[in-house]
Amino acid sequence: MNELSEVEVVARDGVPVVRISGEIDLSNADAVLRSIEAAIDDQAPGLVVDLRELEFLDSAGVRLLFEAARLVTVVDGRFVALVGPGSPALRVLELAEATSLFPLETTEADAVSAASAGRRET
Repeated sequence: MNELSEVEVVARDGVPVVRISGEIDLSNADAVLRSIEAAIDDQAPGLVVDLRELEFLDSAGVRLLFEAARLVTVVDGRFVALVGPGSPALRVLELAEATSLFPLETTEADAVSAASAGRRET
């Protein structure tokens, strides 16, 4: 993506998982958001954003995650953030009270399960 971050998208049990490594700050937040937007699948039950390899996250990064969560809910999916215990991203998201908007999980299996629970049957 750029010198600050790398984004990779994989699928786990029909759920897109966006893996982000490096840093997210004001200089690259919009580009990272575009990568996340491209991974949103309106046929999937949700979306997982894996932040376990993220070394730095500032307020612009928090804003992009809130926006990504909103975009996933627009297509009736569930947004889940995957964070490592004690990671910089976890601390920032806790301070921003992100759990009021989306769940924070610490294992990929739990995150995919939580995202899979997002789609409402009609």
